Amino acid sequence: MKVYLLLTLTFFSFDLISQNLYELDPNKNYLDSGKKLMNLNFGLHNLEQNSKNTEILIGIHGGDSRGFEWIYPLQKIDDDKMNTYFFRWDTTKCPQESIPLIMNEISKIEGIKKITILGHSFGGVFASLLLNEINQVKTDIHVIASPLASKDLEKYCDYTHPKIKNENISYFQWRTIQKIDFAFNNLDYDPQVIDFKESSVIRLPEKYRGNRLGHLWSISWVADNIDIIN
Repeated sequence: MKVYLLLTLTFFSFDLISQNLYELDPNKNYLDSGKKLMNLNFGLHNLEQNSKNTEILIGIHGGDSRGFEWIYPLQKIDDDKMNTYFFRWDTTKCPQESIPLIMNEISKIEGIKKITILGHSFGGVFASLLLNEINQVKTDIHVIASPLASKDLEKYCDYTHPKIKNENISYFQWRTIQKIDFAFNNLDYDPQVIDFKESSVIRLPEKYRGNRLGHLWSISWVADNIDIIN
């Protein structure tokens, strides 16, 4: 049974909340700040407890995340209309197994008018499974440097990308250049490329701030350029 978002539910304060977005340091202490994110328990964490905004931003990490790559992007995209969340999940398991967890916790947030989801790498695979799960609420799903066509995921997790999406959802694929993405450049195919016509595809450039734009910092480039889709 699918979990539906109801706009009349009572606001729920998650027991797992333990970090504040703007106490995380993307600069000098980025490694320690990244550890704080990745040491959170599995679940959806509100990083702005004192805010009651009706738009929410959710970051969903990948399999080898160290957390720090999320700090700048979340702070950059966050604004005075958003509450920012971080979803910790068990990436040693197949992504389908954690979908009920995130849907259950999203459904407990009152009065959501818009959801923006960023899924990086394996987290983008996870986010793709929400294309026909979230109902009623306007939702933008962004998958970034994500192996949506991974043969290994198909083999070991029986994962296939959804064939359709719900009408309330807008879907964006942000693809790195395979030959300079160390996560993908040893493959004989580009695992980011799928045949899904109901999406917008944005190809990332070769460089970001003067350096090679590979896998890890693709989230930061998206954060700096996400407005181009509006």
